[in-house]
Formats: sequence, C-alpha cells, structure tokens
Amino acid sequence: MAASFCGLAGLVCWLAMLAVSKRCRAAMRAAPIKQGVGLLLVVLLSFPSASFLYAMWSIDQDNAREAAARRMTLAQAARIGPVDMPAGTRLTLSVAGKPETFTQAEFAYPVLIGGVLATRVKREITDEYDQESYDISVSYPTTMAVTGAGVQQVDGWRCDAARGVTFDTARDGTLVRMAHCVLAQGNTVAMPVRGGKDPAARGVGATDLALPPGHVAADIALPAGSDLRASSGNRYVDGFTDADRWEVEPPQGTVLRIAGLALLDPLIRLDGERRYFELPSGRLPCDLVLGEMHYTAGTRVRSAPRSWRDKHPDAWVFSPWSGTPARRDGHADIRFDQSVLQTPDAAVLAVVNSESIGVFRYPELIVEGEEAKPPAVQCPAPDGMR
Repeated sequence: MAASFCGLAGLVCWLAMLAVSKRCRAAMRAAPIKQGVGLLLVVLLSFPSASFLYAMWSIDQDNAREAAARRMTLAQAARIGPVDMPAGTRLTLSVAGKPETFTQAEFAYPVLIGGVLATRVKREITDEYDQESYDISVSYPTTMAVTGAGVQQVDGWRCDAARGVTFDTARDGTLVRMAHCVLAQGNTVAMPVRGGKDPAARGVGATDLALPPGHVAADIALPAGSDLRASSGNRYVDGFTDADRWEVEPPQGTVLRIAGLALLDPLIRLDGERRYFELPSGRLPCDLVLGEMHYTAGTRVRSAPRSWRDKHPDAWVFSPWSGTPARRDGHADIRFDQSVLQTPDAAVLAVVNSESIGVFRYPELIVEGEEAKPPAVQCPAPDGMR
C-alpha cells in the first residue's frame, strides 16, 4: 500500500506538470506511446490507494448524512420523555426520526429538570437487541446529565450546575434520583455526638486535649469541587447492606478534620440524612502521636469495619504505609501487613492482620524509582489549639 500511495503522489504531480508546463505537454506529444505506457503504469500502481481514499470519502459522506438525519430542531413546544421542551430546542437523536431517542437537547431558554434550571441535557441510551435478528428491539435511557448556570440547590445539596448534575432514570426516562454532582461552596456534613478525647489531640508539639462527654464534633465543611455520588449502600456477601447513601470525594490534596482527626484525601460516606457514616479511606498528612502509638505521614486511616462497629463505632484503623512502620511504646513495631485499631481516647483495641479487616495493599505506580509520597501540606493544629 505504501508503494501505491507513492504512485498516487507521482500521478498527481505528473498531471499537475502536464497542466502547467508546455515542455511536459510537448514531450507527451513527441512520444505518446512511451509517455502513455508510463502514465498507465503509474495509474495502475496508484489504483489501490485511490480506491481506499474514495472508500474513506464515501464513508465520511454517509456518516455526515446520518449525523444530519439525527439532528432536528423542534418547530413547536413538545413533551419528550419527562421533559417539556420549548420550541427551538435542538435535539441529537440516537435513531433518526425518533425524538424519544434523543441523546442531547439544547434548549432555547432554561428548563426546570429535577430541580435544575437546565440549558442542556445529555442522556445515556441503552439498546436491547432481538436474540434472533440482532436488530435493536428497544432503547431506553439509564442516566441524564443536566447542565445549567451557576450554583443550584438539588436534593438538598448546593451543586455546581455548570459542571453537570447527573440523574438515574427509569426505562421511560423519568428521573429516579440524583446520582452525581460537583459540589459548590456551602455544603456541610453533620457529625454524630461523641465522647472521650480528640483523636488528634496529640501531634508533633501538641498536648492532650480532652473533649467532655456528649461533645458534638464540628460539622465537616465540604470544599468546593468535591465529587458527590449517590449510593445504595455497601453490600456484603452475607446480604447485609450498610446504611450509607452518599459518598463524597474532595479534590485531591484536600485536608479535612473528621471527628478531630486531620486527614488527607478522605473518602466520606454519609447516611440518608446526610450525616457522617464512615470513612473508607484517608491518609495522615503529618506525623501523629496518639497515646502510645506513633504514626508517620502517609499512614492509611479508615473507620472501624463492620465487625467492630457494635462495640467500638468510633474506632479508627491505622495501617503503616509510607515506608516506616508504626511505633508502639514498650512493644514491637507495627509491620506493614498489620493494622492498629484505636479508640478516639487513644486506647489500643487490637493489632491485627490488615487483610482480616479489609485493608489490602495493591501495587502502586513508582515514578523515576521513588516511592509515592503524600503531597506537602501545612499540618493543622488540633481543635481548640489554633
């Protein structure tokens, strides 16, 4: 094929020279047989590449015609699926001629959808095929992403509508629930009543800071840019389902204080009332001394697993990670395959094998031979010690 493309380039150059050069035309007339045979050979050599290019051009033309057939503009207002669309709405269809299969709609003016004043929506369409003919038997939406302007209140959350709000949909297109949005400023997570000591009360250069019984830990202010995702609850192999209904992932590099403990890049799960439920993962941004335990920056942290929740719902799990084992006064160091369960008042409950409580180490990407380290952050002072 490479030789054919070279022949096609030579043919184009030859024809161009014949068109613009009198000397070339004179040479053609002086030896028509010789020149003609040479031209014929070049034409034959370039035929495969010319056929290929023509086929590609034909496919592009067919695709352009098909794309044009799948675009339409509403001449008058209409209700399509669950959306009342104004005249002038521009639709992109999954199947030409069927507005109910629209994958995108751009409105002439904002339309209220799921609590969002939307200027544009996109839908994910799922096709089901006939098992005998393999033709599409039915198409239905599974999600709808709604885009609007500014910050808008959706299902009790302040969302950045310009970055899209996604809803799960029923087969008829009806919105079922909000599935995802990027949070704007002004969202908070309520913390349950706690007692004992602040788990971050002792750090580098810090002293003990006791919290009175019944102390209400400070609510968590979620930073703008956090990803909010709906959840149906973490399901276990025995059929038990956790009470989490929302999951929040702050922007990378975020340090949040959760129940008094400063954590880097925490993943937070909430219950149906948008209250803190559990911490599946997080890292210590700085060295931490908690009672008799000494942890280094980068230590992985999670809340107590299901097997420990009933007796110790507020317990933390600390897992050495960043190359240095955890130290325990008067005891052997905590190895990388071990984890420490510790209460907020610093009591060590157990030292266990990490995998037994759901902490697994997976291969990590190493760049230029250096182990990944937590980003540099300013170590926050414990509560009440600003």
